[in-house]
Amino acid sequence: MVLHVISPDKSLLEEIADYLLTERLITHAMLSNSFTFKTRSGSGSIRSASEYSLQGISKSLLFGKINQKLRDKYHDAMPLLYSEPIILIDPIQTETIAQSLLKI
Repeated sequence: MVLHVISPDKSLLEEIADYLLTERLITHAMLSNSFTFKTRSGSGSIRSASEYSLQGISKSLLFGKINQKLRDKYHDAMPLLYSEPIILIDPIQTETIAQSLLKI
C-alpha cells in the first residue's frame, strides 16, 4: 500500500517519516512541497489551506499498527492518515520492500 499522511506542519511529517522508517513500518518516504488542500467546513463553505504530504510504501496489514502508534504519539495533533493499494509492482522490488519492513 501507499500510506498518505497530510498535515500543514512539514516538520511534523519529517518527524513521522523518520519514526516510521526507524520502526520499519514504511519504506521509501517521500515528502511533498506545499499544495492547496480544500475541504468543506461544517457550515458548508469551502476552506483552502496549504498542506504537505508524506507518502511511504508499506504493507496493508501494518496500517492498523501505524494508525495506533501515530494516534498514541500525537493524540489531538494526529494528521490525516489514509492508504491506497498498490495494484502492480515489479516482483523484485516487492521482495526488497518486504525485506525492509517489519515482519508480520
